[in-house]
Amino acid sequence: MQARKFLPYLVAASFFAVASSAAYADSITFSLTDNACSSGCFVLPAGTVTLTQDGTGEVEVTVALTSDYSFRDAPDKNHHAFAFDLSGITGPVTVTNLNDSNFSFDGKGSYKDAGLSSNNPFEYAFEYNTKTSDQTLSFDLKATGLLTSSFVINDGDFFGVDVTGLDAAAGVGLTGNIGAKAAETHQDNPPPPAVPEPGSVALLGTGLIGLAGVVRRRVAA
Repeated sequence: MQARKFLPYLVAASFFAVASSAAYADSITFSLTDNACSSGCFVLPAGTVTLTQDGTGEVEVTVALTSDYSFRDAPDKNHHAFAFDLSGITGPVTVTNLNDSNFSFDGKGSYKDAGLSSNNPFEYAFEYNTKTSDQTLSFDLKATGLLTSSFVINDGDFFGVDVTGLDAAAGVGLTGNIGAKAAETHQDNPPPPAVPEPGSVALLGTGLIGLAGVVRRRVAA
């Protein structure tokens, strides 16, 4: 009788373990290939933008430039280190886990990137606030209802990134904006199963039988 009392708890724990294994991260990667530079950007793609769903209402954003470029410090209203649009988000948008203090989040506004989204400025932007060289911007973006699919195209481009060339191939000191026209890759890792797979169910049954046996032996002792 004592063993039977433990079985509901064993079943619940086992199903929780199976359900936990179904957790996944939705990830989308874009290539920066839309050349809107007025004075350079000869090496393309200039890098990638990767969006990863970290949880409910939270997306990790990573902008990784190639070694040919750095983010550009441009103190004007036509150039921003990283700019993007969101759709369906009505509440506040916050940034956490910013990887580099050289960047700052401007919040919601109107941000034009010269040559990109000229008819409809981007809604959110980061600035790069130094004359040094950086190739990576990463942060967690949080908002109610935020998904990787909340990042939407604006006048032909999903994102705008303002860069400066670092080597002869890209043109040392040459500057301009580069955008991303479309997603290059999309990955669910691992894919979320609609129902437990047969192998998982069989493993669950085997585990329950074994656990029940252990409980019986302990009660009998």
